Amino acid sequence: MTQNDDHGTLPTHADQLLMRLDTLNRHGVLGRAEHMQHMDYRKRASQLADHLRAALVLSGAGHYASALVVVRAALEHHLMDRLILLSRSYVETYGGIKKEGVEAEYARLAKLQATSRPDFARWWWDDSGMNVVIRGLHSDKSKKGRGTIISPYYFRIDDFDPFVGPKKHVAKLAAPFWERAHREDWANESAAAWRRYFMYDKIRKALDVNRLLPGMGVHIDVHYGFLSGFAHPSKRGYEAIYGRNCPDRMGSFDHYASELIFLYAITIAAAEVEIYGRMTRRPPRLGLAGWEDVEADVREARLASSYFWFLGDGPTMLDRIDTVHTPPGRTKPRWGRPPTDPATLPPARVRYYADPLKRLVSLHHGFQEISTGLYFQSPFERQDGRR
Repeated sequence: MTQNDDHGTLPTHADQLLMRLDTLNRHGVLGRAEHMQHMDYRKRASQLADHLRAALVLSGAGHYASALVVVRAALEHHLMDRLILLSRSYVETYGGIKKEGVEAEYARLAKLQATSRPDFARWWWDDSGMNVVIRGLHSDKSKKGRGTIISPYYFRIDDFDPFVGPKKHVAKLAAPFWERAHREDWANESAAAWRRYFMYDKIRKALDVNRLLPGMGVHIDVHYGFLSGFAHPSKRGYEAIYGRNCPDRMGSFDHYASELIFLYAITIAAAEVEIYGRMTRRPPRLGLAGWEDVEADVREARLASSYFWFLGDGPTMLDRIDTVHTPPGRTKPRWGRPPTDPATLPPARVRYYADPLKRLVSLHHGFQEISTGLYFQSPFERQDGRR
């Protein structure tokens, strides 16, 4: 068997979208000025394509768990790109404010907003501390959001140096012609930048503040958690792919793991192309030629992979059935035919799935429930034993 076994058009769509990410420079309009950030954005898109291509190579060689580790890196890259290409604000979170001091802090921030910090947009206090939303970098002097806006994350990504090392080791590391104080300062600044802006929870908060994950926050958290099961040395990660028996299936072809990695490559690449297109329509605008062909490729790829329901698209009938069988609130499960027809559920009421791999396996096996009469007809039924 090969990695293309029964995957239909998915491999073709994955290759096409990765090629699109690698060749964004071909769509510039001749004679139109470009800005430096546009070239940097294309470079980041190409780097993402390289991650996803590496995941497909690992998958083709049967290294599925390792491929999913790379997919997690690609997902983090894409989430960061949403901020770098599209965000208009950032969030500063700080502690030291107790519940009884919240109102006084609100008043202090309101005074700053009216005087020296008109770029303060809003603020709130929660378990993480005081959160202040600050508008990004603008071409006008008022800082009130008019004119060209450059994402603050475009510059802050350079504040983090993963290779400087921790401050506590500075005295033990060779650094010819560098003063120790300078190296300690840079180590501190780099670590602070990571904690302040680039940890996963900080990225998620910034994406929500900028409304860059409309209705998809739970989806992102589910997939990030799932992929983390392979990035970390968890026993369950390998068992999910290769089974619990001895000997396991390591080294053998697995249809579902292979298909899952194709689906990740397609959905993440399609989302990256889409945010690049959105970026070009915002000041400073970037003219594009032949972009309708790129959008057609994205539409076709999304149609072929829509059952994945990640970074777009919607639920399947399987998800609807699972939802009507999920008790609301803290009520006990109810047996028999559910009071709600799953086909009539609005998409916003359909619950998201918890395990992408288990769900993908279930999507390949139709069923009919004797007690309820509900049935699911798989669009790609398989007769293998993995369920």
